[in-house]
Amino acid sequence: MWEHMRRAKTISCLLLLLAHTVTADVKQLSSAILGEQPIWAQNRSEDIILDFRKADPNFRHPSLGRVTVRGKETKVDFHIGYYHGNVAIVRYGTDFLMAVRKMHFYKTLRSSLENYPLSTKKGEEYISWWSSKLAVCSVDSKTLQPVACQDYDPRTWKECEWSKGFEGEGPEDPRLIVWPGKGLFMLFGSKPWPKDPSGTKPEQTACEGPWAFQPWLIQLKHYGREPDPSDPWSKGIIRMQYLSGEPMKEGELLKEKNWNPFVYKGRLFFSQQFNPHVVIQPHPNGTCVKLFETPSRVFRNLTSKPRGNTQAVLVPSAFSGEARDFYLGVVHAENNRAYQNYFYKMQAHPPFRIYARSKPMPIINSKHPRNPVWTDVSFPMSLDLLPETSQVMIGYGSGDQIPRVKLMAWSEVAALFPHIPAGNELVYSWRNRAARKLTALGESLLPGDSLSGGEL
Repeated sequence: MWEHMRRAKTISCLLLLLAHTVTADVKQLSSAILGEQPIWAQNRSEDIILDFRKADPNFRHPSLGRVTVRGKETKVDFHIGYYHGNVAIVRYGTDFLMAVRKMHFYKTLRSSLENYPLSTKKGEEYISWWSSKLAVCSVDSKTLQPVACQDYDPRTWKECEWSKGFEGEGPEDPRLIVWPGKGLFMLFGSKPWPKDPSGTKPEQTACEGPWAFQPWLIQLKHYGREPDPSDPWSKGIIRMQYLSGEPMKEGELLKEKNWNPFVYKGRLFFSQQFNPHVVIQPHPNGTCVKLFETPSRVFRNLTSKPRGNTQAVLVPSAFSGEARDFYLGVVHAENNRAYQNYFYKMQAHPPFRIYARSKPMPIINSKHPRNPVWTDVSFPMSLDLLPETSQVMIGYGSGDQIPRVKLMAWSEVAALFPHIPAGNELVYSWRNRAARKLTALGESLLPGDSLSGGEL
């Protein structure tokens, strides 16, 4: 009996020692595994400054003494930049990809350009140039930092001029659009070509109207292993063209920008404006047609008319814990160049009514490097979901000079929206008969799959 008890005690001691060893190994293993987890899994809430110094071979723009304008060398009197500013980041398949706008600013004398309109006002003897380039970058999936960047400009034309003493130059503000079944696309803004590329007079360098600035769409990556040669969306750069039908003043040119793309049942749409909410559909030739217009009372108390920022992404009810799916997007409003950015919720079915707006997003505003009076500037460029960790990922630029990625737990995003008491939900719910009729009507108004738009 005593021998049996002694053996049992010995075995217990060995098991206890083994348990301590196993516990220590598990603790050490867990620490090692945690260190291998991506930053978005380790940090539920984080605001990450992106570092392009190693990733971008053209990180710094050489200090300008002279610049080539219209094929002629021109003296530069002021120059600052590059600034890596507005940034978009998305997950495409298993990879993260990034696009960034790089900006630099300089001035040249108006008199240095042949036939450029002069001004006798003090301080207006210069042309102020806001020059942009785009870069597309691979991303470290653990740190979300850029790894390797390459300048990207698919345009083949000479830009028009505004002849106002202020000139934008180069492609701007790249949005990355994940289009299931089609691939990865970029939407960016740019001037079109001039009326006469060989001319120097204002009537010749003027933009080939009616647009002075507009969105352009291009496919970056095709869906599947091989490109589909029959897909009209993969044929190169597409000039997005939309006319609201509102009367224009003589000589007036349109500047279309800040559209929010979204994909519904395999088709691409844009929120062209937000109050009222106007939804347009592009055709492969670039023609855009208005499909729906609904009031947006949630924006009525903003300081200015809301404008778009990011792709609106579909949020499944399983992700949000809410009763139904919806789209989540971002808009901004400004007051004397002080920016406020807001999430919004949009119906996941036609007519895509915007029914909720959040409190201001908790992102970091900064002073603009070119205009110090613009003290509070931030601009979200992308929005994506990280379902594994119930997070939202926002790519944005702070002050047009600091690229950042904001990670937020879904609970933080949800807390920014007003609470809707049970039993007092929106009349446009799936459970409401009138809403179902409206949705069916909206579906019937959508063009068929074969519609590709008429020739311009």
